[in-house]
Amino acid sequence: MKNIILFTMLFLSPTIMLGQKTTKVRDKKTNEVYRVIRSDNTAKHGEYKKYSFHNKLLIKGYYKFGQKDSIWECYDLEGHLTLVYDFSKDSLIFTKRPNAKSSTKYRIINADSPDDTLTRLPLFLGGEDFVTDELIKNLRYPDSAREAGKMGRVYVAFTVDKFGKTSNFHSLNLLGYGLDEEALRVFRLLPDMWLPGLVNGKPVDVEVVHPVTFMLE
Repeated sequence: MKNIILFTMLFLSPTIMLGQKTTKVRDKKTNEVYRVIRSDNTAKHGEYKKYSFHNKLLIKGYYKFGQKDSIWECYDLEGHLTLVYDFSKDSLIFTKRPNAKSSTKYRIINADSPDDTLTRLPLFLGGEDFVTDELIKNLRYPDSAREAGKMGRVYVAFTVDKFGKTSNFHSLNLLGYGLDEEALRVFRLLPDMWLPGLVNGKPVDVEVVHPVTFMLE
């Protein structure tokens, strides 16, 4: 019986299972809580949690020697599960249906046929509310735009390729006064954690267009 209990404890705790001494880190700037190996404090190892600007849990998962491992879960700002991914098997387990009212647009790049449609949209491994929270936290209204009373919506476009890597960030419209540059700056801060879009199970390059609204009170 003691052996069974010990085996369960080792299985449930990656930190104990791998026999590594770790230190808990609370990063107030990024709202992350995680563990690092004492002998290498750059390597995350063990349980990981990411909280929103308002201290709501957005992501929880595990690291193994600096690499994402095991099951990761993403939540929206209301606490509902939106995405589950198994990094040990490189497998998507669950994703919430896309919001039909979402203003984010997607376009297949170099489609084989004009009739091709995405059977799975590119997915950010952090959830949609992670992106929203990062925008709220990092976006700064340019002084020149504030002084001129300039408001509007910037459409930030970028490519998520078939390997889940992002590139080619640009603005589809030019508002000026530093608004375009600020919207692009914030999107480039997002971690490169995308699953590629699929057409009939085949990964493809997709252009993502995301609006960023600037409004003065």
